[in-house]
Amino acid sequence: MDQGLTDFLRDYVDALERGTAALFVGAGLSLAADLPGWGKLLEGMAREIGLDVGKEHDLVSLAQFHVNRYAGSRAHLAALVRRTFDREVVIPDNHRILARLPFGHVWTTNYDEILEAAWRQAGRVLDVKSRSGDLTTSDLEADAVLYKMHGTASQPDEVVLTKDDYELYSRKRPGFLQLLGSDLTTRTFLFLGLSFTDPNLGHVFAELRRCFEDGQRQHYTILRRPSGAYEAQRFEHVVADLRRYGVRTIVVEDYAQITDILRRLERRRAQRSVFVSGSFPEDGDEKEKVFVSAIARGVGRIVGAKDLRLVTGLGRVVGPAAVTGLVEALDGRSAAAISRRLVVRPVREVVPPGAALDAWKRKSREDLIAQSGVMIVVGGLRRGAPAPGVLEEFEIAKAQGLVVLPIAATGHAARVIHEALRVMPAEDLPREVDAASFEALGAETRDEATILAAIERCLGRLGA
Repeated sequence: MDQGLTDFLRDYVDALERGTAALFVGAGLSLAADLPGWGKLLEGMAREIGLDVGKEHDLVSLAQFHVNRYAGSRAHLAALVRRTFDREVVIPDNHRILARLPFGHVWTTNYDEILEAAWRQAGRVLDVKSRSGDLTTSDLEADAVLYKMHGTASQPDEVVLTKDDYELYSRKRPGFLQLLGSDLTTRTFLFLGLSFTDPNLGHVFAELRRCFEDGQRQHYTILRRPSGAYEAQRFEHVVADLRRYGVRTIVVEDYAQITDILRRLERRRAQRSVFVSGSFPEDGDEKEKVFVSAIARGVGRIVGAKDLRLVTGLGRVVGPAAVTGLVEALDGRSAAAISRRLVVRPVREVVPPGAALDAWKRKSREDLIAQSGVMIVVGGLRRGAPAPGVLEEFEIAKAQGLVVLPIAATGHAARVIHEALRVMPAEDLPREVDAASFEALGAETRDEATILAAIERCLGRLGA
């Protein structure tokens, strides 16, 4: 793997985990939804005023020329924006992946509403800011804030498009520039689909460089290398120039590689969250219950020591023991630090009117497991047989692509799951876990240190 990509994945996952990651989306990312770029958007307007958009490099002035032609009226421009962007589109893969990542702040210069649709599809809420007045209010239920600094298609009369709009931006929309400057100072940005020619972005970058010349924050962008010799040479100068502003470039040869990188990012981030599955009856064999609890508690300590997130449906034995281990490992840390490292979502037993119990419980499990990249199975006994709920969680985890680590020595569902995975073709096993480490999880031993060492090795190979 390229060193620049390795550094990006490591640093950006850390920023996502700390809650300091931000995203900036430009028009290039919307092309996959069959939406036009600026040139295509203004093609008809250029013809109306006797110009050829293919020969124009200053498209902001072109839009201004059109407004001038109609005595300052923006009606034609507003109608074009609404007609072009205010419509249903198929959400591209890149947007879907981004909507599943825990961004607190998202910025865009796009008028389209693909980001909003992607977040809705992911079951997440965006607090959309497209006008200056929006900046003074907050949606306390929102998962993230979306700053549409050039306006939105559903308010086409207020979009930023002409030369007038850009020249008067700092007076009409000063709050956006101030907030963007603040975010660029305190957050780690990933820029996608941008050409970095936007005057407002350039102004903010220049101001930050003036204020923090020797201590700029590190940001990232992913750009495709042009194919032409001259364009490729110029591209190298652009990449070098971005470094002046603290923007490090990940270079790809094909746009499809951007999707691959985002998938790697999502997977790497998910593997920072460990779902501990399992169960054991409170009135079960006391000696075995003590053993299962000790293993679950040890798993929790490992998760905490590695600064990972523990995800659990709680239950009565395995979940509480794992939580105890996590808290022990984080002893001395703040309540906020512990809160960030713990997700507790008991499987819902109270069913809404008209809902089927089994379907409702499965949906609860799916939502819980979706927050993780690794599943560790401890025990799993119910009424003298492998617990059906734990086996169902295994099937869900497989379908969602989690790395599953069953501790067979704890018996019951964990043993069943280890046997099921052991007979699978080697290519179907998680590529991140080597055969020796996986076999160690199947050892018939009651030595807690040996079992926990095997878990620690497996998590270590996952980069945790």
